[in-house]
Amino acid sequence: MIELPVGDCRVCILPVVNGILSETAKVEAVYGGFEAYGVSLGIEGIQAIKNRVQLQDDFEVSELDIAYAQRMEQLTGEQVEIPSPAMCVLVDLCSKEGKNAISLDMNDADFTEMYCDTVKAWDFVKEHRLAKKGMKHRFKSTDPASFAVEWDSFIHEVKGYRQVSEKREAYIADQIRDVARYKRSLLAVIEVERAENIARLLR
Repeated sequence: MIELPVGDCRVCILPVVNGILSETAKVEAVYGGFEAYGVSLGIEGIQAIKNRVQLQDDFEVSELDIAYAQRMEQLTGEQVEIPSPAMCVLVDLCSKEGKNAISLDMNDADFTEMYCDTVKAWDFVKEHRLAKKGMKHRFKSTDPASFAVEWDSFIHEVKGYRQVSEKREAYIADQIRDVARYKRSLLAVIEVERAENIARLLR
């Protein structure tokens, strides 16, 4: 866990590997004792988690998501789940206590606009080839967190995808700063591949 002060607020960033059920234990172990809880999802993502029993077949995945899931499963032996089990646990724990997990990421409309402005047509063309390449590429990682970071670097060979990630990181860091203005402590559950860069922006 990454702990740092943001103004008068104690911010703890918990990096998690999306899709891996065993990551839920990390969230359960640190939950409690914070004034606020946030997650790197848009408001619609949080609502989808709350309604996931009714929406089991409605989660969209890209070719890159499918390739990532297959490679992660090969490494861990765990089936990759959508939505992220670690983020589901945080939302569920907050709901049980009558709290709302704070959305730290863009809403769907803002993300779609940013994505379309950032990812060019040629980047879309590259996605199919990149997914196929990702299925054959020899990754060095031997654990889930390292693989998630290495996969992230792999897909960031495409400039548009890299810029999307950078814009998300800046937005999430700004949201954390905003929460820190009126809360004394915050636990932010963030995918491992974004966590270090967000912490760097906050320092």
